[in-house]
Amino acid sequence: MSNLDDALQLSVTDFRSIAGTVTVQLDAPIILIHGPNGTGKTSLLSALELALTGDIRSMRDDDTNFARHIVHEGASEAKVALTGRHAPTPAVGNFVIGGGVLTGTPYLDARDRKFFAERCYLAQSMLGRLLDIYQKSKVEDGESALTQFVKDLLGLNQLDALVDGLHDAGHKSRTKTLVPEYRAFETRIERTAQDIVQLTSELSELNQSRATALAPMNVALAALFPGETPDTFDFGTVGDRLRALSSDNGLVEATRRLTELRSLDSAWAKLPKDAEASERTDVEAAELAAVQAADGWRASTGFQLEEVIVSLRATFPDLPSWSSTDPASAAETAGQRVANELTRIKGLLDRDDAAGKREDELNESVSKEEARGQLIDSQLAGVAKDAGDFAGALAALLPHVHTEDCPVCGRDFSQISPTEPLSVHLQKTIAQLTADAGKLSELSNEKSSSGGRLAQLRRELGSLKSQRIADDARASMIMVQANMSEAKVALDRLATSAASGTALLTHEASLRGRLASFRERDRSASDLRNSLIRIADELARQDLANEPFDSMLKSLVEQVQANVTRLNALQSQKSVALQSLQTVLSIDQRRAIVSGELSKARDTLVILKAAVAELEKLKAQAKILGETAQSARTSIVRRVFNDSLNKLWRDLFIRLAPTEPFVPAFKVPETDSKDFAKLETVHRNGKKGGTPGSMLSAGNLNTAALTLFLALHFSVGTRLPWLVLDDPVQNMDEVHIAQFAALLRTISRAHGTKVVIAVHERTLFDYLKLELSPAFEKDRLLALELRRTAGESTRIVPDLVTYLVDAVAA
Repeated sequence: MSNLDDALQLSVTDFRSIAGTVTVQLDAPIILIHGPNGTGKTSLLSALELALTGDIRSMRDDDTNFARHIVHEGASEAKVALTGRHAPTPAVGNFVIGGGVLTGTPYLDARDRKFFAERCYLAQSMLGRLLDIYQKSKVEDGESALTQFVKDLLGLNQLDALVDGLHDAGHKSRTKTLVPEYRAFETRIERTAQDIVQLTSELSELNQSRATALAPMNVALAALFPGETPDTFDFGTVGDRLRALSSDNGLVEATRRLTELRSLDSAWAKLPKDAEASERTDVEAAELAAVQAADGWRASTGFQLEEVIVSLRATFPDLPSWSSTDPASAAETAGQRVANELTRIKGLLDRDDAAGKREDELNESVSKEEARGQLIDSQLAGVAKDAGDFAGALAALLPHVHTEDCPVCGRDFSQISPTEPLSVHLQKTIAQLTADAGKLSELSNEKSSSGGRLAQLRRELGSLKSQRIADDARASMIMVQANMSEAKVALDRLATSAASGTALLTHEASLRGRLASFRERDRSASDLRNSLIRIADELARQDLANEPFDSMLKSLVEQVQANVTRLNALQSQKSVALQSLQTVLSIDQRRAIVSGELSKARDTLVILKAAVAELEKLKAQAKILGETAQSARTSIVRRVFNDSLNKLWRDLFIRLAPTEPFVPAFKVPETDSKDFAKLETVHRNGKKGGTPGSMLSAGNLNTAALTLFLALHFSVGTRLPWLVLDDPVQNMDEVHIAQFAALLRTISRAHGTKVVIAVHERTLFDYLKLELSPAFEKDRLLALELRRTAGESTRIVPDLVTYLVDAVAA
């Protein structure tokens, strides 16, 4: 528990409405604070709460981000420091607020912090709604603040925990929720009973399946081991005996031989029929004649054709030889390629000849056009270029000629030409100059047209020259043309012989193929018979060596097929026996598991039923214990409410409001309810009234809240002997104030409680300062006045009042 007697001094800097730094001494039993509204009374008490608890409860209830707004306007941070005589470290009780963050360590420990905020400090903003706050349930636990206090006061938390813990024992469904094992046991009992039924059914089915699997196994074993009865077989060793039977290898070998015999039969059937001896002789003779004829053709026509083709490969490298195709195709291909090449060369030469003729024509046209240009140039030289301008000047003078005197030189023209007047001479001269000007224009136009035609002819001539074939290339083409023409003549001559050569070579190849097929048939027949004789030797059937192939093959196939059938039957019986044995062994293994699980399930069911019976016994005991605890709790609550809390609250309220007929009180629960946060009023004659809010005036309602706070404060003893009240005198008349002042004296002096009270009315401050002044030695009263003007720091004017001996009493 923390010791508040050590607290000596509170320092506050730029906190809420406090500007600058103020320091308050805390070593007086009663501290009375006064100041006009806005000077910082509430700020000072909020700073004290912050230093002690690390929080400001009334502000946090309104705004969880209140720390953003408690630094004084214009300051960067606020500071609160509480110092004491024996503080553990200098940092305890010191807080720095900046950027919406509170940094520091509270002066009180965690338990005392909550007690101070709820039982020692009554903020101004909480007085008017204190009754509602006490009765309002918290969301997290559903209990009001008043209910929680009563439980703490009466020590009901443990009893409530016992009642709550045993509540579920009163009903089976709640007990299952409380004790999951209970529901688990019932579920396991049900599941175990179902498992027993299932296991019993499965064991019966396994016995039936075992009998079904034994029947085919006994039949197979009788066939595989003649002379032995099923009762003599040992299931542990019969599997090894079955696997020791070597019928598998014999069956594989017999099947391989049967497959080989069928392959020989199929190959023999596909052989061509054997030719007669006379037919072979005829084919051999014809083949010899065909070879001779083909060789003769190769030496004559074939040689000539190959020479032509080789000569053409200089021009056509990919030209095929007749030996790689056939003579007719080779000759036809070469002839077509030669014809195409002749056509191409002829086209190129013809176009070059036409271009030569056109070149000659263009050269002649260019010469003519150049001569025409020279003629036009000579004509232009004989015509004055300014004849037109001169004619215009003379025409301008003509209107001014009225006599024979020249208007230019002033001479008499009649002296020069007595027969022709001056005006007539001017007119003839103007006409001649005008004609010369027209001829000049025509010659200029003709000169331009002649130049354009000459340029066009020269461009065409240049383009034509670029398309001409060079002389050496033309000579080469003519040589190739001659060679191609000679080759064409030779190919045309050899065409018929090439066709005959194709026929001869084809006939030769056909006869050779027939002789090769005869020889291949003889070789294949010999190989097939040797393979059949080898199989007969392996089967010890040498007696078939001289038999025809078909007869020998039939006898061997019948023998091997019979052996395969016999071995297949044995293998099938072996497979049935092994499969049935595996099934029986698997069933026996499962039977052992099921039998063990069935026995275990029956034992488990007995244990589970015994456990559930024990749980039922414990549930009944817990139910009785819960009912007993609930009865004891109800008895304690009614006794304490009637004898303690209601009596203390009534005494305090009547003392402050002696004329009010209705007195507030706790409504004692009639049932086993856990909520005590119900308030009512009781008339002094004992008759019940409504709630305090509906029965009391505003002033008396504040008095009810204040006295309830004081009653709760004194109900818990002297745990923290501090009482901090922020302007508690609201809507009180003079009688209430006088009684309140007397109550404060009693609280401070009789109960040893430090009282810190803030008021804003000056007259009330002076009255309380007088009423609470020291009455004995070492008694003190610290009166603090907060002052502040616009733009200045907050100041505190302290007045420490000590005890003085009354002169009259002395």
